[in-house]
Amino acid sequence: MAGVEDYYTSAPGSTGTFGNFAKATYAAITKTYTYLTSNLWRDIPLIKAPYLKFKA
Repeated sequence: MAGVEDYYTSAPGSTGTFGNFAKATYAAITKTYTYLTSNLWRDIPLIKAPYLKFKA
């Protein structure tokens, strides 16, 4: 996963929407922190499937 130091962008010429671009970039970077990595998963006990539980 790319980090902030790997981030590159360019905008040739004058950009009247630089504020919107900066806000969208910030929002995209902050959303990457909402993903759960495997060390944050909670343990869920496994149960037998009904066809295994009730098979003859």
